[in-house]
Amino acid sequence: MNVLKLSWVIGLICSFLLGVCAQGGPLAPASKESAPNPIADVYPNGITGTFNSTMFVVPIPFKLARSIVPKQWAINRKAYCKLLPGFPDDSYPLLIRSGVDHDVGVRELNFKLDDFQLFHTMFPFVDLLGDGYSSFTYKKYLLLSATNVIGINATLGYGTIPVPSTFSPNLEAYAHSASGNGMISGERYFNAYSALKPPGTPTAAVKFNSIGGVGPWPISFYVNATNQPIFENGVLCDNQIFFYFNSNTTLSTGDNAPRGIKGNVTLSAPLLPKDSTFHNVFGVRVDTAFLEKTQIPCGRLKGYHGTGPGDRGDGGSSHESGIRLFDLRVYDL
Repeated sequence: MNVLKLSWVIGLICSFLLGVCAQGGPLAPASKESAPNPIADVYPNGITGTFNSTMFVVPIPFKLARSIVPKQWAINRKAYCKLLPGFPDDSYPLLIRSGVDHDVGVRELNFKLDDFQLFHTMFPFVDLLGDGYSSFTYKKYLLLSATNVIGINATLGYGTIPVPSTFSPNLEAYAHSASGNGMISGERYFNAYSALKPPGTPTAAVKFNSIGGVGPWPISFYVNATNQPIFENGVLCDNQIFFYFNSNTTLSTGDNAPRGIKGNVTLSAPLLPKDSTFHNVFGVRVDTAFLEKTQIPCGRLKGYHGTGPGDRGDGGSSHESGIRLFDLRVYDL
């Protein structure tokens, strides 16, 4: 998407929302634990930011996944089995990702969003294009900050149902708990609240502790799955590229490097058909920079096998815009 189109899209949204794009600026509440956006100057014409997040791989019955992902699209089982050696047979890797979007904007346009939070329930490795190879992530629902009206309206364009929510902690990826209410002192937690559940009852929640290292699922799986284009209606895709180990940024290293975690994930209907809690599941916490390409016709993304180049490309000029984008060469992570 070029600068002119970005300007038009932002202007249209702001006009439609009657001035809601007037952000709080430097005085607006913001995440204190998230790192600054390190790639705003590298991609000044693109939508960039950071996502400080926790992720869990939740093994669910393949039949359950198959009942949720629309029947017209197959699931690339061989792709995720290759990335997850030892993964339970007849299971599917539901990906749960929660956290805070920080320092998001378009540098060239001097446009910046206030920080906001999200809770993703993601079904990766979907064969959207029917080629038996390209992998996409299906996402029916997205919990996001009720104050982020721009994000709520943009989500509708993909067919995904936005669920306006509040979060605890506010504007952070997680917080340390005190003992009580089913929590152990020192556990980290992240809760999302919405009108789908009674007041005080989370719609979705995670609680976890750190473990010695990333495992048993390799970091390559998370890189792969989080870089798959996201869709719901199969027409337009959100192509968000997360930079884990790229020369353009060292954000996901040192204190922000992937850290192994283990804990519990609670999801309420309709995120899954019935309220469910999964115990002792594994994941990672990591802060990553991203470049986001919005409103991309999904057919143009043919060739993605998990990430396509994901964050391992060298950056090239896209035929469709002046933004430095990655090409669609296949990389087997």
